[in-house]
Amino acid sequence: MPALIIRFALLCRTVAAMLIAGVLRRQDDAEVEMKIAARPLREQALITGLVLIALFISALLAAQFGLWGLLIYAGLIVYLAR
Repeated sequence: MPALIIRFALLCRTVAAMLIAGVLRRQDDAEVEMKIAARPLREQALITGLVLIALFISALLAAQFGLWGLLIYAGLIVYLAR
């Protein structure tokens, strides 16, 4: 069970790094992930959690605009993730 949690946390950190790199555009995914990994565990969890919460809140906001809002949201996420 703990191995599964660690694997999930690493995947979440990778997604967060990918989205941050998509916004910043001057650093690639691997560079951002290395910078996050170099931080203490508490800061890693905070950064990852905040990015995923922002992703969730923006999905809820997009859902308020119906199907078109969700399509635009999905398109923006794909664009950020490259």
